[in-house]
Amino acid sequence: MAKNAMDFRPEEENVAYIGAGVTLKGEISASDLIIVDGAIEGDVSARVIQVGQGGVIRGKVSATEADVSGWISDHIEIKQLLVVRATGRVEGKITYGEIELEKGAVIAGELTAIDDYRAAKPAAAAKSAAERLEIAGAPPKPSSIDRINEAVRGAKGGKGALYLAAEGEAKRVATRTLLGRKTSAGG
Repeated sequence: MAKNAMDFRPEEENVAYIGAGVTLKGEISASDLIIVDGAIEGDVSARVIQVGQGGVIRGKVSATEADVSGWISDHIEIKQLLVVRATGRVEGKITYGEIELEKGAVIAGELTAIDDYRAAKPAAAAKSAAERLEIAGAPPKPSSIDRINEAVRGAKGGKGALYLAAEGEAKRVATRTLLGRKTSAGG
């Protein structure tokens, strides 16, 4: 057994984690991220909801984005992107901005696209294209990864290591070790 409960807390703030073998009945909300590897019966709301392969949510689900490898049923409202992985299953009344299904994903029920989100997207894309043309001659801005790598190189004595999730994976936390001290940078 761990020395204290602090050993099990995630490094990220505003994260709720429901582990495998844990069943929660009631309402749960987080301002940022909820990760479900166990089971929830009730209302769930967060900016991002990730349901692992063994995760189950039965109830009202409300989020900006969701990534489902497990099972969600009843009433699901995802304001932007709903991703259902090959092992995922989403059932019930489903409202979404965009949907992405991997081969093998199961989706069943009443599906409704959010018209406001879909109408706003082409306008944003046109604005983005105009901005790209406007700044085409400007030097490129460094990415977040470039800035973190620069910080690592600039560490005393040039020591340090940087660990990042593979490109294209869901939002992850980049962890770096500088001068023997572990810190986190959002990814």
